[in-house]
Amino acid sequence: MATAAWVGIGIFALLMVLVFIGVPIWVSMMGCSFLGFLILGGTKILTLQFTQAPFTLGANYTYAVLPLFMLVGTLAGETGIAQGAFDSMNKWFGRSRGGLLYAIVGANAVFGACSGISVAGNVVFGKIAMPELEKNHYDRRLSLGAIVGAGSLSSLIPPSVPIILFCLMTDLSIGTTLMYGLSLGIIMIILLCLCIRVYILIFPKKVPGKDVLEKVPMKEKVKSLRYLIPFILVFALIVGGTLTGLFPSTVAGAVASVALIIYALIKGIKPKRILHCIWEASVMNAGIFPIIIAGSIFSRFISMTRLADGLANAIASAHMAPILVFTLVVIFYVICGCVMDIASIIIITVPIVFPLLTGLGYNPFVLCVVLVMLCDAAGMTPPIGMNVFAVSNALRIGTSEIFKGVIPFFVLDLVAIFIMGAVPQIVEFLPKLMGY
Repeated sequence: MATAAWVGIGIFALLMVLVFIGVPIWVSMMGCSFLGFLILGGTKILTLQFTQAPFTLGANYTYAVLPLFMLVGTLAGETGIAQGAFDSMNKWFGRSRGGLLYAIVGANAVFGACSGISVAGNVVFGKIAMPELEKNHYDRRLSLGAIVGAGSLSSLIPPSVPIILFCLMTDLSIGTTLMYGLSLGIIMIILLCLCIRVYILIFPKKVPGKDVLEKVPMKEKVKSLRYLIPFILVFALIVGGTLTGLFPSTVAGAVASVALIIYALIKGIKPKRILHCIWEASVMNAGIFPIIIAGSIFSRFISMTRLADGLANAIASAHMAPILVFTLVVIFYVICGCVMDIASIIIITVPIVFPLLTGLGYNPFVLCVVLVMLCDAAGMTPPIGMNVFAVSNALRIGTSEIFKGVIPFFVLDLVAIFIMGAVPQIVEFLPKLMGY
């Protein structure tokens, strides 16, 4: 392997050490990029990269898509439409055996059309659903596991912030990739419901019997569908507008934000609360943008080392099967998930992992959504799985209890990830049917 590639390996190893000992991720990437450029290109290349890259990225119109969809998510939480989604799903599925768990899956799928990030679904439905689950005597660990496991749907259903971030890092079409995310999201809805069903068949005492649940009249079920209207409209604006070419994905975020602001005013929410949502989205973006800038500079350094090409050549000479390489990537992501959030994992690993796996023949769009799902699965791992930590913090429940509850859902995600990696046609079917 060429000298530059070995420098890339050394710098990447240093980055991982710094992250695992607790150095802030953006500081670690900036410091490692600084050292790498200095070794390979001297002060001239170093100065060029560190003076041009931050301005180029900060002035890039495409990156406006992130704060806009973050604003959509904060407004969705403030307007109470998450509660409406859960109430509607509960009325339709609540009386079936384990119905509240199915309601959590359905509500997360619907809420994902606004929130765009799994942590939002974890926190919102942890607060909304957990009291109902405890009141109806559902097993506590199973309930917590379902809340965390279903939250991953928000990272797949458009407008997925992690998928958009992945596209910004790789220049993939945002609209096309979101359709692949929708396809995988629908598959995961089915698999999550099947997982819950099998779990209940094996452990029937974990959920209350059908006879103790209150029957809901059909008229009330139909009336509850009105709670889903805001989601349908937002989803139609985002996906419909993008698919028909009325506006690009960045503008879709702005249109959806304006629609939700109007909806909030109609509901009588005070302008002060709306401004708070805007402020909250700005703070979220301010927290992630230094990581994006540092990650992009680090990506330029990795490209300069041609590390991905070197690894691909080494794998080819070793005659490693693509599925074995994919397995190693899965293990690496799970380890990263112990200490990193989904955005950090994407930004740090994509410059190496994405060209490596696409070079082995993986469909880039399928690879993107599967890796995003893998990042969410990694967020269920101890000691500091971010998705588990979010639910723990919201409900004031110890993480050890939640980690035990998420085991079946974590295993389900890993099995699904390997199936999608081995048979990508499952994910490709819906986008190809729609003309992508």
